[in-house]
Amino acid sequence: MKKLLLVGLAALISVLVCSANGVQTAQIDKDFTLTSIDGEEITLSKLKGKVVLIDFWATWCPPCRNSIPVFAKLYNKYHDQGFTVLGISTEEKSVLTRYRDEHNVPYPILLGTKELLRMYEISAIPKMYILDKNGVVRKTQLGFAPELEQGLNTLIDSLVKE
Repeated sequence: MKKLLLVGLAALISVLVCSANGVQTAQIDKDFTLTSIDGEEITLSKLKGKVVLIDFWATWCPPCRNSIPVFAKLYNKYHDQGFTVLGISTEEKSVLTRYRDEHNVPYPILLGTKELLRMYEISAIPKMYILDKNGVVRKTQLGFAPELEQGLNTLIDSLVKE
């Protein structure tokens, strides 16, 4: 009985530690189809086989703006290896288009919905999800700091090689 209790406690601690670090291994079942600011329809489930970084952001959010150059570098470095970034915002299309053009954002910016924000439980931004080629969430991150760049680079590099 003690052994079973210890095994259960160890499993619970493992889940809590993984959750605290944003590491997950659950398949994402929150599929969506959204339209980009260029009019292209993008469906998450059709991106299986690619490593996907989903970034919920806004132009008025300083940490969001700080993350975009990092995501752009990752996109440019790994896009040819099956990596993509989807920037999702609920702002007006004209605001997003102007921002993309002024800041040379190379990846698709999608027009998000309140329903999608609820589905992904977005209560604060920026919030990022990284999915592996099978659609499994490998990392989540709330907020952004420049020191995350090296860890993201290492993770993306390993996922595109899997």
